[in-house]
Amino acid sequence: MQVLGIKTDLINPGDNLAKALQKGLQDCGLSLQDGDILVVSESVVATAEGRVVDLDDVVPGSKARALALRYDKDPREMELILRESDLVVGGIPGVVLTMNQGSLFPNAGIDHSNAPPGHVVLFPSDPHKTAAEIAAGIAPGKRIGVIIGDSRTHPLRLGCVGVALACHGLEPVEDARGQKDLYGRPLLITRKAVADNLVSAAQIVMGEGDESIPAAIIRGSPVKVRKDAACEIPRIAPEECMYLGALSSGLRPYAGGYDDLIRSAVEARDRAYAPYSGFRVGAALLSRSGRVFSAGNVENASSGAGICAERNALGRALAAGERDFLAIAITSDARRPVPPCGICRQSLIEFGEEIEVIMCNLAGEARVAKISDLLPNPFKGDLLKR
Repeated sequence: MQVLGIKTDLINPGDNLAKALQKGLQDCGLSLQDGDILVVSESVVATAEGRVVDLDDVVPGSKARALALRYDKDPREMELILRESDLVVGGIPGVVLTMNQGSLFPNAGIDHSNAPPGHVVLFPSDPHKTAAEIAAGIAPGKRIGVIIGDSRTHPLRLGCVGVALACHGLEPVEDARGQKDLYGRPLLITRKAVADNLVSAAQIVMGEGDESIPAAIIRGSPVKVRKDAACEIPRIAPEECMYLGALSSGLRPYAGGYDDLIRSAVEARDRAYAPYSGFRVGAALLSRSGRVFSAGNVENASSGAGICAERNALGRALAAGERDFLAIAITSDARRPVPPCGICRQSLIEFGEEIEVIMCNLAGEARVAKISDLLPNPFKGDLLKR
């Protein structure tokens, strides 16, 4: 198997990527053959799409500023990360782990390298479409495969390996189940990440810096190439991922993003009415529209007439016409972060199993869980339907 790098001129926003790669092939004295697989860097794809952003044009919001402080990021970049991702999973100083369209990306795929000073390159808007366009435009009539590739790190491993974002003309994952091992036993779960492995091979030649080799030809591989075959990269649900599923289910450390909501809950706790137990709780509920409804618990001499802070806040939100909620912060003066009681969990899950519950104490400790983690297998309205 051969890996042949394609050196090109600098790719600029708006350039025709297929023509730029064709010129690179000619300058290198190369031509594509039937069965070749072309690996193209996602950064040049995004650049050609015009996904280059001047950070001076970005105005960060309050959530971006709070997360930037927590993760030691530029607030402007943090604002772009929030815009480009579906979910901020967590992070460490300098890196934010995000999820978008079912995949994990550090910093939402936003790249400083190979971008002009003061600019960043966003993730490609439609890599599958670009892969098909390159396949059709760079070698008409030829049976070639195209992979748009990026680099990632593996958990607890130093260094980057290749990952395929989109491909055209080949199956990205080969199902090896049913094949026999050296002792004749059938393989039960093995699937070969063919496209990812090809990107890793290409990146040895392409590099990550100023090599000016944004693409490579892989020739003579055992991978079957099928003309004009569009293939989706298969994904698994987060809860089925042995890494993410094990780390994100149930209670997890608070990773930021809801500092203002927590402050609203603390203020609500100060207004709670708890003359009998002295146990004051504050809750602040964030609707998808961006409104915050806060309340404290209210006790009564007739104990059954009292109401928890969470349901008090929920009642205020419902009275205002809100029905869709993102998160609720709960705080008290307990020694550990306080969870909602059972009836409050049932009340919240009525409005969505994905609501984030941020549980805090006044010492600054906080834990997070989805309401569905706190109340698995809930009683829902669909059970009442015949």
